Amino acid sequence: MKTASNPGGLPIEVFDGLRQQLADNRAQFYREFASGPFYSYNRPGAKVLQSVIDNWWRQGMMGGAKAHYEGIKPFRRRTSPRT
Repeated sequence: MKTASNPGGLPIEVFDGLRQQLADNRAQFYREFASGPFYSYNRPGAKVLQSVIDNWWRQGMMGGAKAHYEGIKPFRRRTSPRT
């Protein structure tokens, strides 16, 4: 997370956004996250493998929604009192 001691980190809003997307539409979240930043498919020239995206989605949908939502909390709590 971005802090004074870690200026290259991600802003807390990124983590909040991930949690919101997960809560709003879990199935779509897993498709979009795997299609973009997680596997770097959002980079120019990246070779997108639909089978990898499909497998990521399958694994995500097998897990518990609350556990996945709560699992993002530790990343944003390290330096922030917000929950």
